[in-house]
Amino acid sequence: MHSPMSASSSSRWPSYLVIGCTVGLLGCPAADPEPAADQPIARAAEGEAGAGAQAEDPRAESEVEGPVSDADGTSSSADSAATSESEGGEPTETGEPGLVLAPAGYGVFTFPDAPPSEDELTLRGLAGYEIVAIHAKPDVDSTKLGFLRVGTRLKVTKKISDPDCPKGWYELEGGGFACASKGLVVDSKDPYLGYQPAKARTDQPFPYAWAYVRRWNTPMWWRVPTNDEIVEAEKQRLVLEAVREGKPAPGESDSGGAGAVETAGGGDGPDDLPEVDDPPEDDGEPVVEPPPDPPEPTEPVEPPEPIKLPLNPGSPWLEKGFFVSIGEELREGDRSYWRTARGGLVAKTDAYPYGPKDYQGNQLTPEMSFPVGFVMVKDGTKLLDLDDEGKLKVVRSVDKRAFVDVEEEVEHAGKTYMRTVEGLLVKKDVLRMPDLQPIPKGLDAWDHWIDVDIGKQMLVAYEGARPVYVTLISSGKRGKPEEPFETPTGRFRIYSKQITSNMDGATATDGNYAIQDVPWVMYFQGSYALHGAFWHESFGSVRSHGCVNLGPSDARWLFSWTTPFLPDSWHGVHASDDNLGTTVIIRDSSK
Repeated sequence: MHSPMSASSSSRWPSYLVIGCTVGLLGCPAADPEPAADQPIARAAEGEAGAGAQAEDPRAESEVEGPVSDADGTSSSADSAATSESEGGEPTETGEPGLVLAPAGYGVFTFPDAPPSEDELTLRGLAGYEIVAIHAKPDVDSTKLGFLRVGTRLKVTKKISDPDCPKGWYELEGGGFACASKGLVVDSKDPYLGYQPAKARTDQPFPYAWAYVRRWNTPMWWRVPTNDEIVEAEKQRLVLEAVREGKPAPGESDSGGAGAVETAGGGDGPDDLPEVDDPPEDDGEPVVEPPPDPPEPTEPVEPPEPIKLPLNPGSPWLEKGFFVSIGEELREGDRSYWRTARGGLVAKTDAYPYGPKDYQGNQLTPEMSFPVGFVMVKDGTKLLDLDDEGKLKVVRSVDKRAFVDVEEEVEHAGKTYMRTVEGLLVKKDVLRMPDLQPIPKGLDAWDHWIDVDIGKQMLVAYEGARPVYVTLISSGKRGKPEEPFETPTGRFRIYSKQITSNMDGATATDGNYAIQDVPWVMYFQGSYALHGAFWHESFGSVRSHGCVNLGPSDARWLFSWTTPFLPDSWHGVHASDDNLGTTVIIRDSSK
């Protein structure tokens, strides 16, 4: 099997490297295929420690320029360019029938210009914004090739002047250009950063750790708050809670009259009206009192300045049930905070560490072939063997969603079984087995492509005609006519790949949700994507708001295998006619 490793790409992993082993729903139509790139996180040496650490916005505006799909779901720029010439090199015959290796350099990202030499890389660069866009040319209107994540350090060339980028463009080691006015910090030595952002763990299924927000309207800070700021934040939080619960704000009565005066007797007038038996009033001359002395003049008292809270501008208040990706732990006095992977601060008392869930299908070696299957009954099943008397005996049990490599169908005592490669028997009706699919029109014999069957909730990755990986998925649930969640069917190409991406949304059915740093994201249409889901284990059943959920281990394998491969140091890469994304077929075998 072709490995997506190359000598110049240590951030890619061999296709044979798979690590074996999630409470809400994920709605991809509100995802951000590329977070906004204009949020400052850090400043260079002249700045303060942590200054500007404020880009924590799961609702950031998308800046991806993905290909537009035709009505049938086919990318208008995709399959017409799917030729061996566009990939470079020549295919290699392996001697194995039906197996052709891809040309040298298949899937490796191609730059418009040759990357700079080591001698030209004389300066040091730092991604100081949450996202720093990488362009094909030193021009704001040039194609965006991908992006860097905050905290990424790399070598850069000397400044390239441009009026649209006042601080100048710099060519990056490996290729591509970034603008210093849009987040790239450059110095002759490593630029200063007030804190070290959590680095994505690309060698693991979970690039980051996560915490689950346990309290409604939890404040997210951009720096450690003072005691007075904490008190003021709690006052504001109580107001937000009153609004959420439909109750009066603190200090207000249900009648809405904060200054209303209630009569003692409950009547309409004052309670000092004379009674019938009260003595008459004295009709004598009134006594005139001398006027009081005028008060001493006093200086006007200025009202206290309102406390301006250092809340994160993107996400100042978090809802219960949100997920934040976390890095280091900070302690200030008797209070502890999580620093999120994107620079925000959340009190540890408001968010507890979440144990991510995983699932992994199976890689198919060249010796393996269809049929294969997964056990899909609630309590699992048993593998059986025939004894010398022709009776079935239990050899061992297998759990639900376990992979089983089978060879042929057999009948015994009126029941249908599948014989495994070990020679054991398993009931056929407990297995879910994928159907072998032909190569899509326009692809070459070595091309990588993905078949998703939402009828069976299964995914098969192919290299040409040969299946190389199979697993279970969770696609979009049915939803309602006014709020459908079904995964779109058709033929697509991956147009953007990101190690992680924020996803959030608001639905009438399931309420609001927000998940920072969803792992191993591969967008194929709009904000629909294949991605890892660490918050559930329901693979094999519909669940999502439209995306194709995968176990994080499965998603990581596919991420390293799909094209274009991610260049070193990058957090995200975009496909183009020069760097084609992997074809994705989504169909429903139940219809």
